[in-house]
Amino acid sequence: MRSRLRRRGSQDARPGRGPSPAATHPERTGDPAVLRWAVHGVELPFAGSLVAAPGLDGLLGAELEAVTVVPGALLVTAAHGGSWRELGPRVRTALTTALGSVDDWVPGPDARPLDADETLHWSARELIDGPVGELAAVHGGAIELVGARDGVVTVRLRGACRGCPAAALTMTQRLETQLRRRVPGARAVEEA
Repeated sequence: MRSRLRRRGSQDARPGRGPSPAATHPERTGDPAVLRWAVHGVELPFAGSLVAAPGLDGLLGAELEAVTVVPGALLVTAAHGGSWRELGPRVRTALTTALGSVDDWVPGPDARPLDADETLHWSARELIDGPVGELAAVHGGAIELVGARDGVVTVRLRGACRGCPAAALTMTQRLETQLRRRVPGARAVEEA
């Protein structure tokens, strides 16, 4: 049974060109067996366990214990005793293949469709809680996520960020640029 959960426009046909390529890179998590593979350039069709996908089928159940889809990333768990040093290159290749065919993914029973606004909100939260928020904090400020809807993220600036001329630069060159890389359909970041 193939997934009935479809991505929204991530691979729209462009005249004379194929689908947009997806990019992915690994990030460590608190569990050495789990790598978070951040996904850019393609919308993931659901959140939850991934049962089967082109490219990953040969690894799932053998070298990989599990793959869990979350907004903007895949949490990949190595099988007991697996080494990411050895698995990493094969998993990257398998993920690249899988991300080119998300319509063929088979979701687990816990899977639910991902809403575009939810994906945008989750990605903005991750950036604000991570590198973009850290940059603001170093300068005595803070960025609060107010909401995400129809491709627009709304934030509230606090502390030294309020009224700071560099805050606009941080919002556009840091937050907005990174959101556009991560989330197809991200259009703007606005201040509340």
